[in-house]
Amino acid sequence: MLDYDVSLETDPYTVTTEYGSTLAVNASIDYDNVDFPNVIYYNKGTKILLKNIGIFLPVVMIGLIGNFWVIYVLKSNRYIRTPTNLIVGNMAVADSLSLLMHPCFIFVYDYFQNYQLGSIGCKGEGPLECSILMASVISMSAITYDRLISILLPNETRINQTKAKIVIFCTWLIGIVLSVPLAIFRTYKERQWKNFDETYCTENVVVINVYWYVIITVLVWLPLSIQIICYSAIFIKLNRYEKMLVKSFSNHQLGYKKSAAKMMFIVILTFMVCRIPYTAFIIYRHSLLKSKKIASSASVTNLVNGLYHTLWFTSKYLLIVNAALNPLIYSATNISFRNAFKKTKLWQWLIPKTKENRIKRVIKEKAQISPTTEAAKCNKKIFYIFKRKQNIKSVGGQEPSTKEVEVVYNTKL
Repeated sequence: MLDYDVSLETDPYTVTTEYGSTLAVNASIDYDNVDFPNVIYYNKGTKILLKNIGIFLPVVMIGLIGNFWVIYVLKSNRYIRTPTNLIVGNMAVADSLSLLMHPCFIFVYDYFQNYQLGSIGCKGEGPLECSILMASVISMSAITYDRLISILLPNETRINQTKAKIVIFCTWLIGIVLSVPLAIFRTYKERQWKNFDETYCTENVVVINVYWYVIITVLVWLPLSIQIICYSAIFIKLNRYEKMLVKSFSNHQLGYKKSAAKMMFIVILTFMVCRIPYTAFIIYRHSLLKSKKIASSASVTNLVNGLYHTLWFTSKYLLIVNAALNPLIYSATNISFRNAFKKTKLWQWLIPKTKENRIKRVIKEKAQISPTTEAAKCNKKIFYIFKRKQNIKSVGGQEPSTKEVEVVYNTKL
């Protein structure tokens, strides 16, 4: 989505060499009579290629399996297609596209010295990447918000099937609209040096340098703020619920709040680790442009090594890791998804009936050994996304309590 191979073209023309020093040349330079200022390597060789494949391939394969699993479960089970799960499915589609396309673009930028995708790729690659990332992160924010209103607000305010389809449409529409500047302000160029035919994709840094802050706000800071606010509100609600249950269940210890807090922490921490480095990269890039005094420059080209490449590569890689982890966080931990998968033909093929019956028998025997209390039943249901009032019976021979306690049911956070 963002040019990696950059040196800095200004008027007068300035080129960043391999080691970061600058070469000032008159704007009317005759490139045919001047050697290319960077080291010419064409590509980085087989060793680097194999190393990158080893880094990306496991993440991509795990992510594709996880996201295709989510899509398959939703396609195979009509009853699992709740409004929230439809949005989860939309995020899985976006993450699958991200895992398929983004590594290819990273390889093109990192492996070759020249830009290989031509004018069409220069205009289309950035908007394509950006719109996919935005569709995923907006879906994630919608899921987080739906979890909040399912616990704090009445059922009537929840997202229904129609609203879910509107949300899905809007995730892609917003992503495409916000990505349009990348197509407008990027240009494919060719330049003939004395000893090298250079091709590169450049962007207007006057406009795009400001635009990138809009992008990281949508991709990082806005969804992160939504997650922190929503999950904090959910935790406060669960804390109040626990206090009400403790009064009814004497000294019985409830573990659902600790489990919920752990899941919320994992969700937020994963997002921060995978997204904030991209913010650091954009900020560093901006400072690099300012330090070269090219705030009014019309383009960015060629090669910058060192910290720039490290931040670029790491931030891009972590975005792919995030796409691979999303199905694990939002679907694999959801018991309704797992139960729905057990009813699919794929499960029946993987786990024959005889083996499945044996597993059920073992689970049943364990259940008979471990008696289940009323409190434990409530604990199991704490993550369902609808509300109702339930009469809580007392434990230990005490008189039944007619006090109504609000029990929150649903999917894992």
